[in-house]
Amino acid sequence: MEAEFEKALAVLQRYISPVNARSMLLRAVQQQGLDAGGLTRDGLKRCGPSLRRGIALFVDASRQEAALQEIGKLCGNEHDTVDTIVLHITAESDIGKARAEARRICDAVGANPFAMQKVATIVSELARNMVLYAGGGIVEISSANGQSRRVMITGSDHGPGIPNLQEVLSGRYKSRTGLGRGLLGTKRLADRFDVSTGKDGTRVVAEVAL
Repeated sequence: MEAEFEKALAVLQRYISPVNARSMLLRAVQQQGLDAGGLTRDGLKRCGPSLRRGIALFVDASRQEAALQEIGKLCGNEHDTVDTIVLHITAESDIGKARAEARRICDAVGANPFAMQKVATIVSELARNMVLYAGGGIVEISSANGQSRRVMITGSDHGPGIPNLQEVLSGRYKSRTGLGRGLLGTKRLADRFDVSTGKDGTRVVAEVAL
């Protein structure tokens, strides 16, 4: 095995068993279609997202941050960010596309499956509300995988606004059309949540820690 493989293996073995560390690294290399015996610096960087997912799944929570920082430094991408993706939501078919794009961005920064599901659900709920009640809108998804690993979702529209916002967010509002469930669900899933609404439209910001 070449030096880059051995460096990554040494880092992983500080946090999980040697057998699991080798298995995780080999899986990441194979997923990228690379040769473990000739792994280069660029190749190791490509393996970064997969290794971060593995760390999130198999390393004890109290040691994950340290492991992620070490792998980030080794892969040379600890400060990489994914550019903001802007999605125009106009029809029901756009909801599935937005959900798929959310999963792609989460995968790029090595989000664990639970966080990925939360982000995808938030995006689809916001997009669905836009289609059903505001005539469409825009969903922006941005992410960072440095020391503060997170995905931020911003949804904005020019609909009529939500006149009973506090009732909706408290869960007291019951609607036969489903209005309010998506917004309340987004609030419960997000680690940080903010919403502003008025006659000129609604803007929702939700952040999920990875």
